[in-house]
Amino acid sequence: MPWIEVNDVMLHYRIDGPADASPLVLIHELGGALESWDRVMPHLGHRRVLRWDWRGAGQSEKIRGELSVDALCADLAALMDALDLSAPADVAGTALGGGVALAFAARMPERIRKLAVSSPAVGGASGIEAMLRARADQVEQKGMRGQVDTSLDRSFLPKHRVDASAFQEYRARWISNDPSSYASHNRMLAGMDERANLAKITCPTLVLGGEDDALLTPSAMREVAEAIPGAEYQTLASGHFLPVNTPDIWAKTVLPFFDR
Repeated sequence: MPWIEVNDVMLHYRIDGPADASPLVLIHELGGALESWDRVMPHLGHRRVLRWDWRGAGQSEKIRGELSVDALCADLAALMDALDLSAPADVAGTALGGGVALAFAARMPERIRKLAVSSPAVGGASGIEAMLRARADQVEQKGMRGQVDTSLDRSFLPKHRVDASAFQEYRARWISNDPSSYASHNRMLAGMDERANLAKITCPTLVLGGEDDALLTPSAMREVAEAIPGAEYQTLASGHFLPVNTPDIWAKTVLPFFDR
């Protein structure tokens, strides 16, 4: 059964790979779902991979009102416990999923072996707070369809839509988001600030920026890496949703980091 109730929420998840392989947790982006990692999965047959739709996203239980990054971290911990992923896992996240991964590493360092984040959204004075709040208001009032192309023109640039069917599927999933839940996700990001917690991260960490990312620029992502003790940083030829935009580049960069 691909649903499980943990931490008082029903979560939709998928776990793939050999039961005795080392665990890898993948955290999707704002507006995404576990399927956002589909084009990365062919590279991960040697790992035990956990993906899930965070609360309010994809096929997980929908939400109303306020949401916190603490709740998402607690959901992940409870999900890992329920699925008996007790060994420290490698964790990867992109965009807001990268911010959640960083928050999880700061709060529960014993659960993570290595961490790789691309264009991580950590909140604070990022310059996109007003856009996020306006988008939340608009989707609540008019639904997802009116925002889809404006949003994806920032995060899934035409130059990265080389697989037309994959892009159309992604766009369809984006439109199918629950507007109220999506608004809650946007407001959570607009109000969150994980900058002070970055210094608490103790595991080996790789931070990636996309050279085409105008939302969270490479210079801003380098600052995130510099705030994490011992973190590595790279800028890649990709956009805001790196594993979605360029899955092969993600795999060629992140897997050697995890495997070394």
